[in-house]
Parts: sequence; structure tokens; C-alpha cells
Amino acid sequence: MLRNSNVLMSAAGLAGLLLTTGANARPAAVVPTLRYTLAMPLPQSHYFEVKMELGGFPADYTDVKMPVWAPGSYLVREYAKNVEGFQAQTSGGQALTVEKINKNTWRVRHPKQANFRVSYRVYAFELSVRTSFIDGDHGYLNGSSVFMYPADNKMLGSTLTVQPAAGWEKVSTALRPVPGKFTYKAASYDELADSPIEIGNQKVLEFTANGTPHQVAMYGTYTADDAKIVADMKRVCEEAHRVVGQNPLDHYVFIVHNLERGGGGLEHLYSTTLEVSRTTYGTDAGMKSFLGLVAHEYFHLWNVKRIRPVALGPFNYDQENYTHMLWVSEGMTEYYSKQILERAGVLTRDEYLGKLGNAITEVENTPGNRIQSAAESSFDAWIKYYRPNENANNTQISYYSKGDLIGTWLDLSIAQATNGAKHLDDVMRLLYDTYYVKAKRGFTDQEYQDAVATVAGRRLDEFFQNSVYGTKPIDFATALGYAGLTLTSAPLSTDGTLGANFSNRTGKLLVTSVVRDGAAWNTGLSATDEVLLINGAAPSDETVKALISSPVGTDVKLQVRRDGLTRDITLKALPNPDRKFTVQPVASPTAAQQKVLAKWLGK
Repeated sequence: MLRNSNVLMSAAGLAGLLLTTGANARPAAVVPTLRYTLAMPLPQSHYFEVKMELGGFPADYTDVKMPVWAPGSYLVREYAKNVEGFQAQTSGGQALTVEKINKNTWRVRHPKQANFRVSYRVYAFELSVRTSFIDGDHGYLNGSSVFMYPADNKMLGSTLTVQPAAGWEKVSTALRPVPGKFTYKAASYDELADSPIEIGNQKVLEFTANGTPHQVAMYGTYTADDAKIVADMKRVCEEAHRVVGQNPLDHYVFIVHNLERGGGGLEHLYSTTLEVSRTTYGTDAGMKSFLGLVAHEYFHLWNVKRIRPVALGPFNYDQENYTHMLWVSEGMTEYYSKQILERAGVLTRDEYLGKLGNAITEVENTPGNRIQSAAESSFDAWIKYYRPNENANNTQISYYSKGDLIGTWLDLSIAQATNGAKHLDDVMRLLYDTYYVKAKRGFTDQEYQDAVATVAGRRLDEFFQNSVYGTKPIDFATALGYAGLTLTSAPLSTDGTLGANFSNRTGKLLVTSVVRDGAAWNTGLSATDEVLLINGAAPSDETVKALISSPVGTDVKLQVRRDGLTRDITLKALPNPDRKFTVQPVASPTAAQQKVLAKWLGK
């Protein structure tokens, strides 16, 4: 997302502005102004109250819109469903006619009234990184789910005044402050929508990385050494800066929600929101997981917020914004999150290689990897990734996990092609300089491949065609061999498998999914079947354990209930086709292999 350079002037300096030039005096065009007020007088009711003051809109009517999605989370979420009490008035308080013309657009009729105001309430009771939430403890919002905008003036600058609930004393946001208590400016609606806000009494930690001040707004109770959190985050951020080598920041804000259960993160231009378990910081594994999330969301400030596919900005907030490149925007970011942790010393080299082996294991054991390409996964994110069903594993592959491994292959292949002189960092730098700095736009699919070819010194189009836009397996063994590493595999389990997954969370033993081409798939056991008998016995801890670890060749007789009727199904346990992959260094790497390895995992 490109930062708009509009300069925000005061309403007094703009409304009714007249320029005179002697005898030929003419009134200049009125420049529109926009001011938001965000209030929360009854936070326990889960409502935000929004007022928009619009000045210099001389048309007979103005359409006001609410986005249907939040950039970075590729699903139409219909935020307008939470709006109520929409009304409009003249600046003198006279009611204006309002007509809702589609699901997310309100038409305000204001003939001969260039200045008017709009007010509405937003129900906010979904605490996630992509929605908004308020209760008696704190408020959190994503701009696209709370703030509307004048449809024909999306690039108009605005000011926002936040009025916290009684007893709340802090506002944390990347929006830039202007005079006035809790008052901020946005250069455009894109910036307002891209700057989440935390309101309450959160703890605020601070550090400086690469000369840039960073704030960490910590909501919720947690047990941790704040000094260690700050030191570790600083180390990760500084390592992330070294990838592209250019710092686009003058400030940055982390909003961290410490909850019973964590839920990921969402990137923004000058900030991010993270959801983590409040116990995360208590173990070494938990802390590394947290820092991995920090690295992922922080690296997005380059990859996707500035280095981006052409489709991802400026945004159309009314509908899906399609791209084949989420495997770059998200998958490559996941790749770099682990790279950054290894370079920063958070992960040892052995730990990094262990995670790589696990990533290959996950992708190669997903049947959907042979059905859906990384490019298709990206394009269909809007209808598939956020709406998985019981058959998703058989038909889909995550653009996160597949893109991560594509990044591995590309990085190693570039290092090998250049004899250890260059690697994937050089592609990121080229894209940043060419498209963000100079062209000020996103890149196309072809331009990404061209950038890779420029850095590698040769074209890798066959790989892109076969393994990015196609489903041909990635040749990990050859790529890892460039760095003196071997890829081995062994059966994930020696037990037989029925090719089905089960759950008894509801007190009933239910089939949750079946695996493509497995015993259940071929025999007719279906998701949602309730298992009544296992080899004639009722489900119990003992019989269920035997069910899921049946020896190869064993016949398993199930009685199931489906649509209120019972039926008997016999399945034969088959060998488990899944493999466990391991990456290890060779005993005596060549000089060329050592060069590639040093470039790939060196400091």
C-alpha cells in the first residue's frame, strides 16, 4: 500500500476558501474536509459510536461506504452487518434523507448543504486481528470494520478524535498525532483503514531498532520479563531490516493481545496486531513461537505493504482483490520469518533444518498439494482458504506452507546459480527499488519472474510453470544438495491407517474427514458419520486407540449412524503412505556447497 502524500489542512483553512487576484477575483474550488469522532460511552454494550463531519461536498447527494473486507485477510466479511442507527443531519441539526442503496452503501441527500454530518453505531464483539471488539476492559478496532468513507473521496485526508471510555487513559495506534487530545491524522482512507487502534489501559513498552522508535502495546495479563521481550523483539526487528536494507519507517507500533488462546497476526503499513496465548512467554518453545510471529508480521512491512503484487493496492473495498501471488506475499513472508530467526540467533542451524524438514513433511503429506497449485491457492483464497470444509485437505494446499517451500527452492537455486554471490534477499531488494521506490506500484506475475531471472543470471521459468502454476513436486533433494544437505524420508508410522480422522469432543465418536484414496474414501465411510460400534464394541478409550492404530491388513468392522439410519461398513487397514522428511548436512561438503550454504544460512 502506497502512502498518500495529501497534506491535511484545518477545516477553517479550507471551507469556503476564496482566492482573489485583483479585478478578476474568483472563488476557488472548495476543498472537502473530513473529520471522524470515535466514542464508546457504554463499552460493556460492545458498541462503538462514530460521527463523520463532512465539509465542502456541494453535490445533491453523497454515497458513504463501509468496506466488505480487511486488507491482509482475504475474505469478504460484510462489516456492514454490524452497523445500526445510521443517520445524517445538516450542520444546523436538520435531518437529511438517507437511502441504503446496496449492502454497504448509504446515500445521503443534502441539496444545497455542502456541510453535513453522519453518525452510526457499530457492534464490535469479535476479538480477532481482522475485526473489532469492545467490552468493559478495552477497545480494539480495525478501521475497515468501523470507519466509513465518502465513496468518491477515498483518498481524502482526515482527522480522527478518539474519546476513550471513562477510566481509560491510553490510545495506541500508528496514526500520527495532531494537536488535540487523542487526535490523529490520516493522509487517506487507506491509511485510516490500515492503522488499528487499541484503547484502554494497556502497558506500553518501547525500543529503538535501526534508528526507528517502536512501541509495544500489551493488552491483557501475562507473565514475562518485559526487558527480555523488548530485547528479543529488537534483535528480530534489526535482523529483518537487513534483508531489504532500506528502512521505510519513522515509527512502528505492535499491538499485542495476550489471551487465553492465541490467534495469529495481521500486518499494517506502520503497525501490526498480534494475538498470543498469555502463557506463551513461559517456555523456550513458546517464546520462539512468539518471535516467529513477530518476525512474520514485521517483515510484511516490506513484503506486501511495499513490495506487493499489483492487485494489492490501491484497494477496492467493495469486492475481492484477486492475485495469483499470495504465495509470495504470505508464503515468502513465512519463509523469511524462520530465516530472520536463524540469522538473529533465535534458532540454531539444526533447529532451522528441523523446521524445514517438518515443513516439507506437512506439504508432501497433504493430498491437496497434488490437486491445487500455489498460484491457484492464492487466487482462490477468497472462497477456499478461510472457509475449509471436511474435504479441504484433499483438494487444497496452503499458500503459506507451499510458498514457504518455494522460497527455500528459489533461495538455494539463486545461490547455486551465482556461486554463492547472491540469494533471495537480492530479489527482494530489486523489487523494492524497482516497484516501490521508483515505479510506485506493484509488480505483475511476469515481473516477479523477471526479477528472479535478473538476480539468478538465468531464467527459472520451467520451475514456475511446473511447481508454482502447476502441481509438479518440487525437487527439494537437488536444491538442498546445492548447500551440502541431504533429504531423507521414512514412514511416518508403521501402524496401518483407515484413511479417516475421528473426534469425540461432543461425547459422540464422529468421523471428521476422510483421506483421498484411503480405505475410508474407497469403502464409503463419510465425514459426519457417527461411529456406534467398533468390531462390535461401543467406543471407549481402548477401542478408539485400537481403531486408529490397526495393524496393516486388519479388517475393521464399524457400525455407523448416518441421517438417522445405521449401516455396517468394513474397512481394511492399509499401510500409511505419509512420510517423515529430515534435512541433514553431508559429512564433507565441497567448496561450492559451502559457499551456497554460507549465503543461504550465513550471517
